[in-house]
Amino acid sequence: MTDSEVGVTHVADDTMKMTGCGSCGMYMILEGAPGKSFVCMKCRLIELMEEKIRGLEMQVESLVEFRKGFEQIMEQRHEVSEGKSSDLQMEAGLGNFEGRLGEESGQWKHVTKRTRQRKRRASEGEIDLQNRFAELENEEGAQQVVTEGDRARKKRRAVSPIGKGEELMEITPNMSPRRIQDGLKRITRENGNGKNLQPEGTGDRLENSTVTRKRQVYVIGDSLLRRIDRPVTRADPENRRVCCLPGAKIRDVDLRLKRILKGAGKNPLIILHVGTNDTARFSLESIKGDYVRLGRTLKEIEAQVIFSGILPVPREGQQRCDKIMTINRWLRQWCYKEGFGMYGHWEAFMDRGQFSRDGLHLSREGNRLLGWRLAQLIKRALN
Repeated sequence: MTDSEVGVTHVADDTMKMTGCGSCGMYMILEGAPGKSFVCMKCRLIELMEEKIRGLEMQVESLVEFRKGFEQIMEQRHEVSEGKSSDLQMEAGLGNFEGRLGEESGQWKHVTKRTRQRKRRASEGEIDLQNRFAELENEEGAQQVVTEGDRARKKRRAVSPIGKGEELMEITPNMSPRRIQDGLKRITRENGNGKNLQPEGTGDRLENSTVTRKRQVYVIGDSLLRRIDRPVTRADPENRRVCCLPGAKIRDVDLRLKRILKGAGKNPLIILHVGTNDTARFSLESIKGDYVRLGRTLKEIEAQVIFSGILPVPREGQQRCDKIMTINRWLRQWCYKEGFGMYGHWEAFMDRGQFSRDGLHLSREGNRLLGWRLAQLIKRALN
């Protein structure tokens, strides 16, 4: 072995050092000098899972307490309603019993099926019949009805803009504005004059009638949004849109955002899933600056904005994963400061089977999971 080979061996030994994990005690060979409190990737994942489990336990406890309180309230209401119904039944029973004693003067009477039928037939026969149109048979009553009808007809003719000799169209409350307008046009055409026979307020009501539009939802992002349009737009296909821009970075979304949201209506809901391609090429400071510029553009649009967290990239090493986790933590703090929403997916996409063979894009199972999570996010945000 020559002197040059010996020197290279010593340099390699100096750069590669064996380091022990501060949590599990396992030793690893790392390049360079690690920090004093080094924690391996497996221990980090275990800490994330434990934190998630603690959060779920707290949610389960709150749900159990809420259910117990709800059951107690329902039981109290049921007891109160049963008490009121029993009191009413007792009062009714006492009233009927006293009525029978008063009618029969305390004597018992034998009741059979025939006596019940006789009582029912007697009650049915006692029907008071009278003629409601008896007044019309008299000449005075008929004349009075005719004069009242003429008086009402003259009053409508005086209010109507139609002149004398023209056909009178009576407007009933059940007639639609379109039918009223067609009838007035027909009368104008038959009489040969160009007067506007439309009642006051009808034209304004027809012109000002606008159809209320539902709130628009836009999901915009990179190629990870492929094949998620069906679960996202299934609830409302007319007002929900998924815009997938393959290979897009934060700057590309910022440039195309206003063009995509043209005609989005008032206060749309915008969900942005972008940043995976930026983590492979740009530094942390550059990515943060692009997010800040995108936030300024979003504030000019006046919409409800929710950022979707960056997913892990299994094909890359630990350095790329640490970079993505750092950006997600900063993104959550920045969104809270700027008034935006942030929805993370890191714990839900830890399984390698949710990604395709290239280790970057999602598999069909991963697409279904991401689509379902975004659909639930939209449902909560709209409600």
